[in-house]
Amino acid sequence: MTEFRAAARVQALPPNFWGGMDREIARLAALPGPEMIDVSKGNPDLPTPEHIVAAMQREVADPVNHRYPAYAGRPALRRAIAQRYRDDHGVHIDPEAEVVVSHGSHEALLAAVMALADPGTNVVLPDPGYPLYTSATGLAGARTVPLPLPQPHYQPDFDALAGVASASVLLLNYPNNPTGALATPATFEAAAAFARRTGAAFIHDFAYSALGFDGRRPLSALAVDRGHDVTVEVQTLSKTYSMAGWRVGFAAGNASLIAAMGRYQAHAFSTLFGAAQEAAATALSGDQTAAAELVAMYQRRRDVVVAGLRRIGWDVATPDGSFFVWVRVPGGGDAVEFARRLREEQRVAVAPGDGFGDRGRGFIRLGLVREEATLGELVERLNAFASGQGVA
Repeated sequence: MTEFRAAARVQALPPNFWGGMDREIARLAALPGPEMIDVSKGNPDLPTPEHIVAAMQREVADPVNHRYPAYAGRPALRRAIAQRYRDDHGVHIDPEAEVVVSHGSHEALLAAVMALADPGTNVVLPDPGYPLYTSATGLAGARTVPLPLPQPHYQPDFDALAGVASASVLLLNYPNNPTGALATPATFEAAAAFARRTGAAFIHDFAYSALGFDGRRPLSALAVDRGHDVTVEVQTLSKTYSMAGWRVGFAAGNASLIAAMGRYQAHAFSTLFGAAQEAAATALSGDQTAAAELVAMYQRRRDVVVAGLRRIGWDVATPDGSFFVWVRVPGGGDAVEFARRLREEQRVAVAPGDGFGDRGRGFIRLGLVREEATLGELVERLNAFASGQGVA
């Protein structure tokens, strides 16, 4: 059998941050022993609300949805996206020209970078930040420029990029993954100013758009750049409605940027199942009680983990949003080695911060994707592990 060599752009990609870890977790989980507590990913553990499932069942039975849908996305979904922006953020979105539908936010983010960044141009990425951003930049042949998010508030330090004269894309993510920080209006004002100065498109990854705690609603970048002058915001239904497996996402904002993304997507990704689009419209335009209850549940889980970690002497800040807890490795140890031994010795899977950039080193990320009793057990296993290592 002939062995072919992958294209240079594929060879240059790093291993998928989650793929190798998933295989190792699965291997260990298959061995005899206590349950593996996997909080390494942002994979919601609760089922999709019943009214959304019922809408999907109804739409699947409609023969209209057995045909190819239009590339532009269903009108009902685009109108529902505009309604959600109006109701939640006071932002006007033109559903015809300022929305593009995608297979989840992952593909929308990839489309944004691929459609807007030419080879050799600067793409400014948050550090720490989600690993996909770096991969997308590499596929585009662009140059990564790290934007520091200093502790403890994890807001971008644009002064560190004073020497950057031009860029094709600036990407930020709030509520922040992995740290749980919320954006301030000043952050988005500074981002828009940087974009105008450098000619960059400002892409805001708003995956955790509903997940703000203690009564705080996460800020939309489009609520600050109200004219959509330089901004596109990418969202997903995965977190707000526990629809991770449905792969429904979208982008909204500057019409010219949306058009570029849509043109790229029409060649790279084709279309999204029509029934899923109609069910997503039901999720966005219908009763939001289930979404609000989900936020309250994640806040309770956050409180269990943060209180538990503080009780055992760990240094942890209370996240303001997302469904992650970002915590320094006790004793300042190596996070990758800490996570490896934790998996093997206590059957607990966490995400080492190294996968989120240089500023993630020495931290681990815990996902609030298990019920409260299991999260309590998680804390006890972390305590047993750290005590055995002689760190606190």
